[in-house]
Amino acid sequence: MPKATPSPTTAPANVLPLDSSLLLVTDEPISSKSSKAGQLVRAHLKKAIVISGRVVAPAGTPEEIKIVDVSPSDILDVYGFVDIYFEPLQLPDGRTLPLRAPVARLSPRVTAGHESTVEAEDTVGDIFVPYYSIWQILRKGKNFVLSPGSELPARTEATITAQPNGSIAIVTPQPLSPRVEVPISAFPVVPVATPFGPAAEEGHRRGHGPPPSPSPAPSATTAPSPSPSP
Repeated sequence: MPKATPSPTTAPANVLPLDSSLLLVTDEPISSKSSKAGQLVRAHLKKAIVISGRVVAPAGTPEEIKIVDVSPSDILDVYGFVDIYFEPLQLPDGRTLPLRAPVARLSPRVTAGHESTVEAEDTVGDIFVPYYSIWQILRKGKNFVLSPGSELPARTEATITAQPNGSIAIVTPQPLSPRVEVPISAFPVVPVATPFGPAAEEGHRRGHGPPPSPSPAPSATTAPSPSPSP
């Protein structure tokens, strides 16, 4: 009998779950050639966030995209890339909604067809074009360019809930609590050195620890001391 697959659960109408999808629209370009690390690029929310008929963030709410790292294209067909980070979305009531970028590194998309075409061109060039290998070494890759008006996906890092009293609750997940318990070893721990001091002597008296070393036996060549005459 085939096993029934569980149906996906649907979030309530008054809840925007954690890791929900949003769309941001860039107001300024992002380029691996001209953008700088630390730069803030302006963008805005494409569609309003509406929960249970209440507008949490209207369309056009400003957002900032931080450029974390930039690497331009280089010779040897090295492509450029841009690492980005989404600043929290500033809501009209003064609160913030944390966001994350599902694609944090922006780079030119290279298809398998493009790679096979470049490989075929290089093979033909090596055969028929003189000094083609030098040109191949000096060939630069492509830079990543995102023009204004482009859309970038974003994910929410909080749960937004419309309360019955009309308020909106924004709840971020609790941080992971570190483990403070000392793990129990299944085997006794061997000391790195022989214990000494009062604790070691107490262990010897209780039968623990290494046994005391025996006294040296008298040498066979040593003559016994004479017994006193009566």
